[in-house]
Amino acid sequence: MEIEQAAYEEFLRLWHSDSFDQQRLGQAFYNHFRLHKLTDQSPLHELYEAKGQQALQLISQLFTLK
Repeated sequence: MEIEQAAYEEFLRLWHSDSFDQQRLGQAFYNHFRLHKLTDQSPLHELYEAKGQQALQLISQLFTLK
């Protein structure tokens, strides 16, 4: 799956400015990019539940920045 580099950087900027009140990093990423619209949810369940560094690792494994 691909995500634009600029969109990812904007997400990280929002994350670091605490724009995702009470959400885990993986949950915030999932919601921000509306990943619920994807048909295959199996690899995304773990991402949704992930926090911090684990979420960043999963994002880098699941997504290609273009």
